[in-house]
Amino acid sequence: MQISEYFNLEQDQTGLDFVNVDTSRDVELFIDPWWIHINDDEWSRRASVTLTGFFDHIIGLYEEGEIERARELFDFAHEPNETCFGLSSNNPEGTGASADMLAKVFDNITSNEMIENGLVTRLEDLHVFVSDFGQDRLSDLVTNVIRKHLVDYTKEQCRLLEIVMDEEVSNLGHYWNEDTNNWEECNDLALKVNDKPILLVPKKIVVKNYKYNASQYCTHYVLARRQEQHRQARTHLVRETTRRDGTTKIEVYKKDIREEEIQDGEKQYVLNVTMENRDLIQQFRNEIAGILRDDKRTNQLSDQDLIDIFEEEL
Repeated sequence: MQISEYFNLEQDQTGLDFVNVDTSRDVELFIDPWWIHINDDEWSRRASVTLTGFFDHIIGLYEEGEIERARELFDFAHEPNETCFGLSSNNPEGTGASADMLAKVFDNITSNEMIENGLVTRLEDLHVFVSDFGQDRLSDLVTNVIRKHLVDYTKEQCRLLEIVMDEEVSNLGHYWNEDTNNWEECNDLALKVNDKPILLVPKKIVVKNYKYNASQYCTHYVLARRQEQHRQARTHLVRETTRRDGTTKIEVYKKDIREEEIQDGEKQYVLNVTMENRDLIQQFRNEIAGILRDDKRTNQLSDQDLIDIFEEEL
């Protein structure tokens, strides 16, 4: 049963600011940190500061050699159930952002000098360069970090819609406090459905698939750069044909580069190429906001998209 039905709101998704989840099951939707960063409302700005603060503090600990302290902070990471978002358990990059997983991720990016080389400068870069770290794991991590913001948002929506919350204060888990650089317990009023705590999520930060990912980066930036490099070097991947006017047409196809060069997975490939072409990832970062806001290329979900997603999964 969806939130609107359970609380008799007499509104469908079009009249709600949050995702009208079905609290009895998870749906394959994810919180996209990029939308948190580029939205200019006060809630998004505060959540963006918290995400940035968390990442910067963890990286700072690694750079100062306080690795054990950093790993202790991962103990608060877990797969959140309160948003009713999730991914099928058989997905190769699934199963949540556990403490062990995060330790491996940050050990990986620091040991491979991804920070020093400018490859990883923000939390969402992990999804581009780190194998076995899919959008579900990043979404889970983001949810944990901004939990207090989601709690405050849930309370505000309940106030606006006159939804009755639980009368007693509950322990709603831990959230990241960017002022103290630590996890703190979130003890507050809870929205509950059949005794299950629910966190409402603004629909403007929720997507079906991230645009900022290895595949987008590989296709539109990395392979485009490799095409030009092959042309200049006149490698065996260059195909030359003579036009009717006698001029030569020089082509290099991305599919040929893929077949020959991507041997150990797409993320490892873009990592290797970016290490030698460090301007590429910054180009991607600089242009992603425009890509997301482009009506034809955006990954933001419309109200009808969300309605269709829940109807399809019935």
